[in-house]
Amino acid sequence: MPLNFQDKMEIQDLIVRYANAMDSGKFDEWLETWADDGVWEGGLGVYAGKTALAKLPGDLGARIQGKRHLMSNFAIFESGDQAMSQCYMVVVEREVSTAIVATGVYFDSLKKIDGGWKFARRKVQLDPSFAVTTSTLRQADC
Repeated sequence: MPLNFQDKMEIQDLIVRYANAMDSGKFDEWLETWADDGVWEGGLGVYAGKTALAKLPGDLGARIQGKRHLMSNFAIFESGDQAMSQCYMVVVEREVSTAIVATGVYFDSLKKIDGGWKFARRKVQLDPSFAVTTSTLRQADC
């Protein structure tokens, strides 16, 4: 399935809605960015399916509270009947200080469901400078 400009804009919008919903604590909206069988993978492990995904914001806890996730450098391309995307992530503190908390890359598999794009799989990979110590991982893995 060739991706057109509209598909790419909808996928970029999905990525931004994911971050905005997480940052504002609207976890029901965040959960709606996922396919029913979606999988998140990161330093906390693997969360598969919406029931498990619904637990992720609580498990991330203080790592996401008071933070802002900035997404950039979107690369979106077709992959068979799905789409793949990659984007940079910068997480900044927005309440306590003006610090950059983490940087990394998201690797996504997406599928179109009922006319809209959803995450089928999302893997976050922190940059080595933020993954050096366990304490940094605990603060930044989001």
